[in-house]
Amino acid sequence: MYRSPTVSTRMSLQQPTDPKSCSPKDPNCHDSFKRVADLPYCCTPACTYKADNSSCSCPWRRFTNYKCQYVDGVGGTQIYPNDIVINTFRHEYTQELNASCGQEGCSKLWITSGAQDRFMADVEDFTLLVDHAVQNQELGIARTSREMEGWLLVNGTHELQQQLCSSTNTSMTAPFYGERTTKAPCYLKPNSTDKDGLDYFTVRTLMMAMGLTLEGESYEGSGHSLRYEGLTVTLKIHYFDTWPWHGVLRDGNGRTKVLYVYSLVPLKDNPYKVSDLIYSKYPEERIRRDMHGIYLSAMPEGELGIFDAQTLLLTYFLKQRNYYKEMLIHVSADFSDVRDLEAKTDEEIQEILKEKGLPRTGSRVQQILSILDAGGLSHHNHSEPARLSTGGGARLLEAGESQMRLR
Repeated sequence: MYRSPTVSTRMSLQQPTDPKSCSPKDPNCHDSFKRVADLPYCCTPACTYKADNSSCSCPWRRFTNYKCQYVDGVGGTQIYPNDIVINTFRHEYTQELNASCGQEGCSKLWITSGAQDRFMADVEDFTLLVDHAVQNQELGIARTSREMEGWLLVNGTHELQQQLCSSTNTSMTAPFYGERTTKAPCYLKPNSTDKDGLDYFTVRTLMMAMGLTLEGESYEGSGHSLRYEGLTVTLKIHYFDTWPWHGVLRDGNGRTKVLYVYSLVPLKDNPYKVSDLIYSKYPEERIRRDMHGIYLSAMPEGELGIFDAQTLLLTYFLKQRNYYKEMLIHVSADFSDVRDLEAKTDEEIQEILKEKGLPRTGSRVQQILSILDAGGLSHHNHSEPARLSTGGGARLLEAGESQMRLR
């Protein structure tokens, strides 16, 4: 019996630290940013500044560079329920209320000055923490991410995705009973915090998993990078506790084992920006910030299941059980004529189709199957449907596969 889970998700961002994944609140935890001079998108003395004194042209980069600003994880995000915005670029300017606005009208309410543009320094090395919980009261299942096992799906064959799968020693072909692999697509184990066992990924890993880089062009003709424009990403979290041929999964204590798979769906042609206001002197003076970045929205999916005796009775032991059985197992046509039909020419196959009033389209295999479904060749007795041989056995296939009884 399957039911959809109820899910809650919390995401947070942290700047790079030394030691890795330590808490910035800890006095022994230090920030570990790269130098501005080592970041190719930042303005450095080797670049030529433009008139705005915030942007510059650098010989090694085709997009406009900007001055870079260090921020921490809290200062570099906007957090909403189930969503987070990871800032990559900010446009900040001062606004002053026009004192001339009054009874006679107003031609310009806010007067703008002091514009500054900044890239967020070393954002690829920031880490995104994902904390989530799942439950279904009807099934009696409730788990936090500390009690579940998860994977990140690298779903593609882009060069960056191949590099990610080959460079990670946890790459597997499947999230359950998979084999070790060095090729994409693959499933990767998330990093885990020492204290709570929560999942986290670097921004670089998330971008590579999508086959993207912040240095890539936002969209054709934009003239700017994803770092400048931002992008929209859906973070799907697929939950499951059953597996084909295994039924309900159990841990060492016999408890239902819930697993999940993260997958990322980018919409890079959809830039993202969020704005906020900081009043320095209310209501006359304020600072407005337009923040571009990676908008990440968590979306749960999947189903949880348990063995249920009532479901078994409904399927197999009611008065109409034969009908349920026929719905589960499709009986194929008689295949005894296949060899004779295969030996015929295309013209002969077309003639048989014509005689039986069948469509003469499709591939040769589809045409032969059509003849079989219509009773096969005339010299065979097809009054009885094909039956299972007594030595045959039924097999359970994964969802979506067709099941057939063959002679």
